Amino acid sequence: MHLITPTTEHLAALSGLAAATFTETFGHLYPPEDLKAFLLKSYAADTLAAEVADPANYWKLALDDDGRALAYLQCGPVGLPHGEADPMSHGELKRLYVHSSAQGQGLGKRLLTVAMEWMQAVYGKAPQWIGVWSENHKAQALYGAYGFERVGEYKFPVGRTLDDEFILRRVPLK
Repeated sequence: MHLITPTTEHLAALSGLAAATFTETFGHLYPPEDLKAFLLKSYAADTLAAEVADPANYWKLALDDDGRALAYLQCGPVGLPHGEADPMSHGELKRLYVHSSAQGQGLGKRLLTVAMEWMQAVYGKAPQWIGVWSENHKAQALYGAYGFERVGEYKFPVGRTLDDEFILRRVPLK
């Protein structure tokens, strides 16, 4: 397994992985038209191209030895709707997804560690933020084990559906 910074040549693989992992994880929750609208808006190659090219964002794409995309993460300035979140000085883990075929191998924990290290390198001792679906107990447990605590909630739109999301925050010790 190799962690790379995606470039334009990886956009098709990243787009496909992003849509597949979101659908695997959450697709059953939404009416088909809401899921389709969200995937087209959020994970189209041209949308991801702009996000990958933005120097404020940090991306890592995990590829297997055959070059297949297995997992990815995206970090950047915090954008969560919380009164104490400061996009000028706080970081957010915006996305972390592992394809079902690669789960259970520690890849999610490895990517989470990479994300936290990047946020600390860029934002120092400032808080690190994550938004997580209120019913994703497995992710909440993982983030809790790394020191993230629930500090708020908000509604996340997927098409016309509004999900209940929790806002988690961690303050690095160093």
